[in-house]
Amino acid sequence: MELGETIRTRRHAQGLTLDALSKRTGVSRAMLSEIERGAKNPTIRLVCQIADGLGTTVSELIGEAPAREPNVPVVVRPDERQTLIDPRSGAVRQILSPGYLRLGVEVLWYTIPPGEQVIGIPPAQPGTLEHLTVVHGRLDCVIGGQSLPLQAGDSAFFDADVARDFANSGAETCELFVIIDSSRVAAAPASP
Repeated sequence: MELGETIRTRRHAQGLTLDALSKRTGVSRAMLSEIERGAKNPTIRLVCQIADGLGTTVSELIGEAPAREPNVPVVVRPDERQTLIDPRSGAVRQILSPGYLRLGVEVLWYTIPPGEQVIGIPPAQPGTLEHLTVVHGRLDCVIGGQSLPLQAGDSAFFDADVARDFANSGAETCELFVIIDSSRVAAAPASP
């Protein structure tokens, strides 16, 4: 199922109109309609806003986990990964382990081209934790307004209920692993 179709299906399942989803997400009704029809490729930021408005994760919107038999390893080849490409920056977000989605854990591989950035990743739900490790290149993060320059081999761990920006100011492609753990979100205290 394509991203737009998945968004429409989930919206209908919740009994939401385009206007209602627009109010929840801050994404215009026209943009939502174009995304659902497949006429527009949304940025990673917009997909994050839509996922939050639908009460789901970006990874769940991109696609479901492959069927798995007990005690049989699942192999996900690079060309089989569920992928989201940010049309503005060319940044690529891939799900490495779709089997963990049902547990509230996303294991991702990001690549950010030189000189590009992914700006305004919206805050995740309170209780969500994020870990990232830069594998290659350089990553300039802004996490909740705090600047955090990282190089290959550096890791960061933080509460993901703040806005995040990722930028690659280096001359090489930046590659990083990201693990997002929302498994305890239900246990987190509600925002006032």
